[in-house]
Amino acid sequence: MRSSGQPTETDREEDVNPLICIRGSASPGHSYPMTPLNVKNTGDSPMEVTYSANPADAMSWLKISPVKILPGESASIPVTLAVPSNAGSGESYVILTAGGARFDVRFSVGVSPPRECVAAGYDPPHGTSPSAFLLLIVLAVIVLVAFWVRRRLAGRA
Repeated sequence: MRSSGQPTETDREEDVNPLICIRGSASPGHSYPMTPLNVKNTGDSPMEVTYSANPADAMSWLKISPVKILPGESASIPVTLAVPSNAGSGESYVILTAGGARFDVRFSVGVSPPRECVAAGYDPPHGTSPSAFLLLIVLAVIVLVAFWVRRRLAGRA
């Protein structure tokens, strides 16, 4: 399922499918909610949504429940990325077909998120910044110094 992460010229020309991403980068052994698939039944009879992926082994990483959609109705179908615990680092690109619609699925494991996902607004989650830790340390030092000064002044009285 690994790819170079770089779409070919052909991919760029055909890359008009909805983008499916996770927020940030994945870690082996964890599961992540992805962008839901929005599928519409434009036919006259109920549609059972089936799924396939290219490459085919990507379906072992993507968890999607079967859905039946009535004529003229739409469904937002949840997708979960389940990264195996033995997954290697890298960026992946998968074409997922659901109910005849194609979706571009992009994610990375252990490396920066795909630039397409970041450009679409799937920024990596923001943790505590190093400056916040520095501020906490400075605050702790100020409290300790104030306590020490107060104790010294109380000892003189």
